[in-house]
Amino acid sequence: MKKEIIVALKEKISRQNWESWFLDFDIREIKDKHVIFEVGNIFIKDRLEKKFNKIISKVVKDILGKDSTFEITYKEVKNVKSEAGPLIKKRPLLITPLNPKYTFENLVVGEFNKFAYNVFIEASKKPGFYNPIFLYSGVGLGKTHLAQALGNYLLESNPDMKVAYLTSEEFMNEMFSAIKNGNIEDFREKYRKKADILIIDDIQFLIGIKSAQTELFHTFNTIHEAGKQIIICSDRTPQELKDFHSRMISRFQMGLLVKIEKPNKEDLFKIGKKICQMKHIEIEDKIIDYISNVYDNPRLIHGAILKLIAYKNLYGKLNLSIAESILTNVSKPPKSFEQRLLEILADIFDCSPEDIISSKRTKNISYARKVGMYYAVKKLNLSTRDVGTIFKKSHSSVVQNVKQVEKLINDGNIIVKNYLKQIDKTSKTFAHGESM
Repeated sequence: MKKEIIVALKEKISRQNWESWFLDFDIREIKDKHVIFEVGNIFIKDRLEKKFNKIISKVVKDILGKDSTFEITYKEVKNVKSEAGPLIKKRPLLITPLNPKYTFENLVVGEFNKFAYNVFIEASKKPGFYNPIFLYSGVGLGKTHLAQALGNYLLESNPDMKVAYLTSEEFMNEMFSAIKNGNIEDFREKYRKKADILIIDDIQFLIGIKSAQTELFHTFNTIHEAGKQIIICSDRTPQELKDFHSRMISRFQMGLLVKIEKPNKEDLFKIGKKICQMKHIEIEDKIIDYISNVYDNPRLIHGAILKLIAYKNLYGKLNLSIAESILTNVSKPPKSFEQRLLEILADIFDCSPEDIISSKRTKNISYARKVGMYYAVKKLNLSTRDVGTIFKKSHSSVVQNVKQVEKLINDGNIIVKNYLKQIDKTSKTFAHGESM
């Protein structure tokens, strides 16, 4: 009976659709007149229910009778991180770095990104099956997280898989550098031959850059012909990529177009809760609810929560009234946490806040700057770019200073450790000694 149903379905469905959607389609069980079909994941399940429901229903009723029914189930995706496993694990080859925090487990899934999430889960299990994948959405809705989550999943589950993730700007700069240094063939081999998965983010930055588009076109063709997975991320649809060569646009459209929609308020609240969970900080639900009403973008919510975390760490307290004043500037707090941090550093290192953000390089001022940057990044959870704004220094300067302090700490430098303890102690004294 199972075979009869499958054969009848295959006769009514085109070969292209069968190969696209039914390759792992099977009958798990027939109970009375109820057929339970099983597929690989929820993405395929949703697609079959929406597109082929009538056909499947007709075949089942033709064979089992008019009162027969069916359902489609899917195999649950197992977490790739397993406690049981080989004692010696092969180290995956990283062609380009990935952010380890960008995983499927850390992604908040809602109606706004459910389709995209399921596509990427399927692609992580069958790389190259949906090829290429063109992922697009507005700014800050999780394209980078989703794309790198696929890379991290593959590196965890298949260490032999070689993943390359980079922005189009990085692709272009690396290409120009290779041309300048006379090693363009090495560049081409890196992405055309060595990479099993190629993820290009922010493709829109290649608008108007014809030479980079041409190089990407040939790289795309080589990888695609080899059956390797290609993922393109963009803040607009392929048709909206003005000044892109038509042949490149056609390549983007030949695969699966996937859109992340705008999240609703409930989704934004869940995202806020997830950020707090990952930062190991407790913020009242009413504050997160307020944030999800003020901001309609996950990236803005992330920035707002980091600001509140920094304030709470430095002042020792946080409530809805404070959050409102910090995030909307309705009533300015006595002093911003940025100014308070500079004052604490100035007091400990015997200089002025103005000295710290100046270009002076005397020993105590340099130490105040380095240790302050480290504290802001590691203890207050501020981004290196935000810290650069506070200290009036470049992003690269912040990164360099943080690494220097980190090395001193790892080398057991007692002086630096004591300075960090002093900052902690002083910030708590200020928090409890002054009223808001």
